[in-house]
Amino acid sequence: MTISDWKRAIYALLVLPGYLGGAKVQRRLARRWLGQGSRTRPRFAAAFGLSVVAFLLALLLFYLVGRIATYGFFWTGSDPGGTWGGPTLAGAWFVHFLVALGMAIPIFLVLRPITRLQARLLG
Repeated sequence: MTISDWKRAIYALLVLPGYLGGAKVQRRLARRWLGQGSRTRPRFAAAFGLSVVAFLLALLLFYLVGRIATYGFFWTGSDPGGTWGGPTLAGAWFVHFLVALGMAIPIFLVLRPITRLQARLLG
């Protein structure tokens, strides 16, 4: 999980709403977040399916990160024995962090080729 992986995730989150702005917005997003830019003719229809998949994966990723980062705010302590990680907040946070990490790494790995292909198709 490098900075470029996080940039790809941000790009994946922004690319689907970026369709409303057209080719100029698509190129600017690819140049800003991926460091890629080309002058080829954009193929919006071909990239739309990839954009939807990338958007959903990025949305899941940021939900996981946000939920784990704010896990303590939702802790009521009413049923600590039934939570993953046991009776303490630290244990529950740690177990949920490991589960989220186990989901985040494959998402990052899948987003790499998807965003690369997207950027090439969108020009």
